[in-house]
Amino acid sequence: MNTLKFISVFSIALLIAACGSSEQTTDENKDKKEPPREQYLEQIKTMEAEMFKSEVVNPETANKAIKAYSDYALNFPNDTISAHYLFKAGEVATANKQFTQAMIYYENIEKTYPDFVHCEAALYLQAYLFDYLINDDAKAKTVYERLMQKYPTSHYVDDAKAAIANLGKTDEQLIEEFKKKNGQK
Repeated sequence: MNTLKFISVFSIALLIAACGSSEQTTDENKDKKEPPREQYLEQIKTMEAEMFKSEVVNPETANKAIKAYSDYALNFPNDTISAHYLFKAGEVATANKQFTQAMIYYENIEKTYPDFVHCEAALYLQAYLFDYLINDDAKAKTVYERLMQKYPTSHYVDDAKAAIANLGKTDEQLIEEFKKKNGQK
């Protein structure tokens, strides 16, 4: 009988210990899945310092910086700095000639952070990328018009109107129009 009590008590103790260690393991896994915010911020700081060492964009460093910015925004979407980091990711991607990737960051800002202080700039940069770097006049016009509709008092509105007026024109046509406007032949 004493053996049966011992086995029962021992089994209960094992069960309690197992549950306790399971919770501890779960907590440890949570920590492993999401590194502390400081680790992400340190990575960003390191990448920015590396990028600013040179006047020329190093594609490898740029890609690491883009990843650091987007990883932060992905892991901490409710942090107010996430929109800034997405904007920086877009700028670095543009400088690194990754126009489609930059477009994704700017679109994400427009959709996810509509109150972000640079949201209208992100919208203008989308249109600019379509217009000048991706060469898709139809999409550029759509985004320029969306910018003018959403932000009618924006300082980008005049640029957007001028860009729409010049969509599809060759450099020669633009030069000719400029000359006519200034009375030159």
